[in-house]
Amino acid sequence: MTYPFASLPENLAAFCGALRRDYHFRIGPPELMDAARGLELTDLSSRRAVRDALRTILSKTHDDFVSFDIAFDRFLRGDEATRRTDRRDGLESVAEGSGESEKRSRETRPSTVGGPDEEMAAIEGIHGLVRELDENRESSSATLLRASYSPLEGEGAPLVLEPPTRAWLDAAAAVVRRVHTAASRRWHPALRGPRFDFRRTLRTSLRTAGEPVVPRWRAHPRRRARFVLLIDGSRSMGASSEPLLQLTVALSAVNTSTETFAFSTDLRRITRDVRRAAAGQTVSLELRRAWGGGTTIGRCLKEFLHQFGERLLGPDTVVFIASDGLDVGDTDTLRRAMEQLVRRSTAVIWINPLLHTPGYQPTATGMSVARPHVALLTSVVDAAGLRALAGSLRIT
Repeated sequence: MTYPFASLPENLAAFCGALRRDYHFRIGPPELMDAARGLELTDLSSRRAVRDALRTILSKTHDDFVSFDIAFDRFLRGDEATRRTDRRDGLESVAEGSGESEKRSRETRPSTVGGPDEEMAAIEGIHGLVRELDENRESSSATLLRASYSPLEGEGAPLVLEPPTRAWLDAAAAVVRRVHTAASRRWHPALRGPRFDFRRTLRTSLRTAGEPVVPRWRAHPRRRARFVLLIDGSRSMGASSEPLLQLTVALSAVNTSTETFAFSTDLRRITRDVRRAAAGQTVSLELRRAWGGGTTIGRCLKEFLHQFGERLLGPDTVVFIASDGLDVGDTDTLRRAMEQLVRRSTAVIWINPLLHTPGYQPTATGMSVARPHVALLTSVVDAAGLRALAGSLRIT
């Protein structure tokens, strides 16, 4: 794979500038540092690996995701005039985003100092970062960045949970009815069953002068299914996470045995807050590194298995993972976590909000690793999509 410019910093800065200038990506100094850190872990000779890594980091909305591949191919195959423009304007275009990024930071984090000096320092920091990368590109990639900005840290955007609508409640109830888990070990009274209940039949016959008119039976009823939902709140999910949050609130309203977790680079249990929303409240949460940052799916699933797997997983548990599969974590960790989830639960269902996008193929690293282990790969973008999922779902 060949690159337009001689050095990695020039290519990265020019590409980020083109995304911001031509495709209206909301990126600035933090995203540039994030991309540089991501490329440390990427095979730069592989076009696909570089594209997948940068797409995960720089795409924040559905529109960004759709246009990213076009922008990436245009940058690598553009004419010389276009490349010269990107090279000249790349740093300046990204540096312009520092004011916007600083503004978002001030809105989400308490600020101790502020003013033009900080904005100029952010702009100078971009040029300093490029010089640092250029001077050290021959050395170990682990020493390229020791930045004060954590490339996987969340932006601090609040998570808002709204009460479910009637359409979502009906669709969630349809999902619950389609799931049949393992039978109970105990015998329980039933209208029909394999065992005749002589004692209850005899006692009922007292109402009809000793005539056993209505026979009674005993059976092993199906246990109530437990649902565990793991919602990806990384930047790449963007607005796609909103219907997934409505899904989990509706499911919690119709089935009290529902556990909900949010994850980005950290895992956070939000079951109580989801139940408050299911009861009719509007709940606002600050989850920090569990929402709005990068994505390490494997590590978060491993943490879930370690902390909650023994208590929540079993033959009556159905696990829903809602994620676009864009992951910058270790693939072996993800693979082992998926194998354990499948072994310790009834089924694992993966909800990818990008599946409804025309031309989309689930070829991202995380999606490719997880796909062989899921019972169903689907997409839910509204209540009608959840009802369609219920129609195709059959778990026994």
